[in-house]
Amino acid sequence: MAGQSVTLLRWKYSHYFEIVEEKEKGIIVKCKLCVGEKLLSTAKNTTSNLKKHLHAKHSTTELEERAPNDTSTPPQAKQQKLDFSSSSPGKTISSTELNKLVAAFIVEEMQPLSTVEAPTFRNIISKISVTGKRPGGVLPDRKTFASFLDNAYMEMETELKKTFADLEYVSTTADLWTAQNKSFLGITVHWIDPATLHRKKAAIACRRFRGRHTYDTIAAELEQIHSSYALCGKITATVTDNGSNFVKAFRMFQADDDNETKNDEDEVIFTDLHAVLRDDIESSERYVLPPHHRCASHTLNLICSNDIVKFLTAKADCKAVYRRATGKCSALWSKVSRSTVASESLEEFSKRKLLVPSTTRWNSFYDALSRVADMPLVDLNQFCTRLDIRCITEREYQFIKEYCKVLKPVCMALDILQGEDQCFYGTLQPTLEILMTKILALKEGLSHMMADLPDLIVQVILFNMVLLLLLLFVVLFDVKSLLFV
Repeated sequence: MAGQSVTLLRWKYSHYFEIVEEKEKGIIVKCKLCVGEKLLSTAKNTTSNLKKHLHAKHSTTELEERAPNDTSTPPQAKQQKLDFSSSSPGKTISSTELNKLVAAFIVEEMQPLSTVEAPTFRNIISKISVTGKRPGGVLPDRKTFASFLDNAYMEMETELKKTFADLEYVSTTADLWTAQNKSFLGITVHWIDPATLHRKKAAIACRRFRGRHTYDTIAAELEQIHSSYALCGKITATVTDNGSNFVKAFRMFQADDDNETKNDEDEVIFTDLHAVLRDDIESSERYVLPPHHRCASHTLNLICSNDIVKFLTAKADCKAVYRRATGKCSALWSKVSRSTVASESLEEFSKRKLLVPSTTRWNSFYDALSRVADMPLVDLNQFCTRLDIRCITEREYQFIKEYCKVLKPVCMALDILQGEDQCFYGTLQPTLEILMTKILALKEGLSHMMADLPDLIVQVILFNMVLLLLLLFVVLFDVKSLLFV
């Protein structure tokens, strides 16, 4: 291709990427090492994004260097010289169009509204040719711009309501999180455009959630948001995490299902009378929520952080090795993240920084542990000795290696299922089946500590997979019954 980036073609790892699309200033490429359609963007004159991707996602892969496959064009400088000698006249835009561009920058980059009053920002905007300049400058003040944003939000909300009015079925997601001692509730809507059959999505709520995160308060907020967009009765399912408050909210207030009632007529169910009376008192005000689905990615995270930990701590010998290995790694992560001297010392033993895991995501724990496993044991123990940390034994090092080896397919599956644009419901079952096949293929060569771990992971995945497929069958049955009414 004549228009391909010369910088990419001359890179020694260019054969691991395939150019998908070429734009004015950059290119879109596909990584051949990633599972699925993993698209990356990079500038034409640099490969820094692609280098970061290889280091972050394929650090354990032995990369093969190849000679450049394009020598027809002489190499260009990485940075072009800027020419300020002449400038072409810019396009004149209206003040309304400028406000929309600035609003998009403020919202998408999550900048404070005070940005529009910053002298340096206003100086940049003043260089833009705008028709009908205001006496105070090109941009309005902060208060006026806030009103402009409110009006733009109202227009967007009106357009969304018109779109939802023409739809028969949608699905939603809901999540609760806390940031800087403040709680927030977010809801997104997903649907298929009837005209183009393309998937569409929109965020309809990101509001402050005050008070305790109880199941009835969550149900009240969900129903209020669904009602404000006239979505009640159109939602086929709402996807949330496995939080007990979300699970109880949908269990208590989910719309009655006649099919489940018929199937359960012959079953005898024993219920705690005190619990029934308590639930009746707590749920005196009734809400109506759609069917509930638990997030498959969150379920996989729980399998790794709960079920696997229970398995590793069930046997005495494995429990001791697991706790000693993770304890020494935790001490290492803590030391490197808090001490600049330790961080500088790490550069002598490894060209890569150690990652510090997050408490809410198992993926980060796996990435941090695999980064430790990439270091040779001799260098690792020399580094631990310098930081006054107990050295890692060969058995503990072997445990870390095998742990990362067995759970690498799980991490790859999570990368697929956590995708925003290319993750379909039909992707779930094939991904889980391939995951189980790859895990079972790793049984040979494992030590007695980890020999039974692949079977445990497959059993837990199969159990949750059956539940997910049953929920999917119930939803499809309800939709089919509605179509033939």
